[in-house]
Amino acid sequence: MGKRLSIKEHISVQEMEKLYRGSRDVVERSQWQIVWLLAKGSKSEEVGIVTGYGLQW
Repeated sequence: MGKRLSIKEHISVQEMEKLYRGSRDVVERSQWQIVWLLAKGSKSEEVGIVTGYGLQW
């Protein structure tokens, strides 16, 4: 099994969610969604399924 990804919390998980939900730019929104999901404890495999990204990205 690979190494688990971790996020250093420079801003709160709640603030990440606000940035994700409030973003109007589709690329920025996707990036915030990924960071937010990882920060709240989702596994990278789950994040990939939800967002449509995989290891090749």
